[in-house]
Amino acid sequence: MGFPNGFTEAEPLIGPQQRERLMYDFGKIKLVVWDLDYTLWQGTLSEGAVEMPEENLRLVKRLTDIGIVNSICSKNDRAPVEEKLKSLGLLEDFVFTSINWDAKGLRVKQLIEDMQLRPVNVLFLDDNPSNRGEVAFCCPGIMTAGPEILPQLLEDALRSGKSDPGHKRLQQYRLLETKRREMSRYRSNEEFLLHSDVRVVIGHDCLEHLDRIHDLIQRSNQLNFTKVRSSKEELTALLGDPVVEAGYVSVTDRFGDYGIVGFYAVRDSALEHFAFSCRILGMGVEQYVYNLLGRPKLDVQGDVIGDLTPTELPRWINQSGSAAARLEKMEIGGLSPHSVLVKGPCDLTAVYPFIQNTELFDTEFTYVARGGFLVESTGHTTHIVEAGRLSDAEKRRVTEEVPFADPGMYDDSIFRRGYKVVFISILQDANLGVYHRRGTGERIAFLPANIPMTDPENWPKLIAGACFTANFRFTEEILRDFSEKYEFDGRNSPEQIVENLAWIRAKLPPDCTLCVMLGGELKREGETDENYKDRHLVHKSINDAIRAWAKDEQHVVLLDVNRYLTDQRSFYNHFNHYSKPVYYQIAKEMADIISRCTGSEIREKSKLFLAASETRQKMASVYHGLKKRLGR
Repeated sequence: MGFPNGFTEAEPLIGPQQRERLMYDFGKIKLVVWDLDYTLWQGTLSEGAVEMPEENLRLVKRLTDIGIVNSICSKNDRAPVEEKLKSLGLLEDFVFTSINWDAKGLRVKQLIEDMQLRPVNVLFLDDNPSNRGEVAFCCPGIMTAGPEILPQLLEDALRSGKSDPGHKRLQQYRLLETKRREMSRYRSNEEFLLHSDVRVVIGHDCLEHLDRIHDLIQRSNQLNFTKVRSSKEELTALLGDPVVEAGYVSVTDRFGDYGIVGFYAVRDSALEHFAFSCRILGMGVEQYVYNLLGRPKLDVQGDVIGDLTPTELPRWINQSGSAAARLEKMEIGGLSPHSVLVKGPCDLTAVYPFIQNTELFDTEFTYVARGGFLVESTGHTTHIVEAGRLSDAEKRRVTEEVPFADPGMYDDSIFRRGYKVVFISILQDANLGVYHRRGTGERIAFLPANIPMTDPENWPKLIAGACFTANFRFTEEILRDFSEKYEFDGRNSPEQIVENLAWIRAKLPPDCTLCVMLGGELKREGETDENYKDRHLVHKSINDAIRAWAKDEQHVVLLDVNRYLTDQRSFYNHFNHYSKPVYYQIAKEMADIISRCTGSEIREKSKLFLAASETRQKMASVYHGLKKRLGR
């Protein structure tokens, strides 16, 4: 008879607590995934009060202090869990939390993948042996244990010589968590990376960062191509060798600073070290560095998940390889923070990275609701009107009875915060279907208008996910209930959109400028999505109506993207997704609008200076390598 985690009947008999102790290797742990009821705390939260052992609270804090990250996989409702963790002062100590009533095996598997870790570096704690067995089956190699080992785990943590007083490891995973949420707004990973402003810098003063480099090559596995685990003494000797060219790799993007995430050492045109942290997994950094080095000989050891076969530099890193590569951000000054609201879908999301002064702006973009579905109606004029028109009770009625509704759909900050300039877009008005509640009239926009959710003929493909569902899982019961309560109005007409815009303008402060971003009227050749087949004509009719209305309106400005859509190269991969030069021109116009309407100061960094700086950096790198080879 076999036992979990490699124990067999032939082993000496040991007690349960001893067996659990053998089920984890503290030195390998990078992540601890906690069950809650009768594991982190005593009692069942859904049945009443629970008691938090002081030792467990101390353990979570200690793990964070030594750079081991904590997460949660619990069968519970999220809201009361977060409220309890907040009262305990623990909410900020957990990342990538999975709190729902689904089976735990696949949830833990997904959690580990999202955190870009390996099961062998994860410890799963749960009082239920069945849950532990299920997780062990779905995540081969994972360490599992019950709460009996918590005293020993605390002892190991207290004895550990590791130290992360600034909680850098936790912040890195919190950054990754933010990126994961943001990625769901894009149709592909490449599109997301193109809008992430990824910057890679190579430094050569490696001895100044010896501890970090040593830690990197000791701990990295998934992106460690040579698997050479040099000691600090060996690294010091290597870096002092005049024929060795070495460098460390630092990465930043618009989400934050990843610090030193890579190291290479080249001797005789062959790589002795080529290792990267898993925190930049999927960003193409290893591919970028390998090609920048001229693709030296590399003897790959063991399993790695990085792909070095592409021979080009990834176009999203340092924005190289395209006309958009050298576009710089604009700085906007002269305004107090939170003076401008940018509210809308992907067109405004893509423009935002070009703006330097982020404190000036508040943003309300397409987002993922707690139920895991995509909310695209943030800037829909119907939802903006409903946010200001409906009472709290009416909003609550919609969000409580419609499973794909979310309170954020009716955010009324646009009317409450006294903005000087508000940017909105008509893209989702031209896309989403609008429904009204029978008898009471509350309106909601969800999913493309060509797939009415109230038409039973569409139910099979909505339930099967055979069409766009915004990642919401439909059932016949949900669709039937919605159809009984709501009626389909179709896509907003140009007249309805103008009526909504006039209502919004009247509701805004008198000195606030409403800037409406129009839709593209250039037809994209080869468009395969039926929903977008004639969208350019829809945009044209809406734009014409808005132009006629805005002509005599005060404090209304139009941002017409059609000035920048010149030919098919203006598109990226979709009718509503433009190339980077187009977004840059839109950003410049946005900055100009803010300047004209508020008297703020706009500064554009010199592209010539940037190009010269990049040239000097590359020349310095070549010179440094040549100097080392000559032993000078």
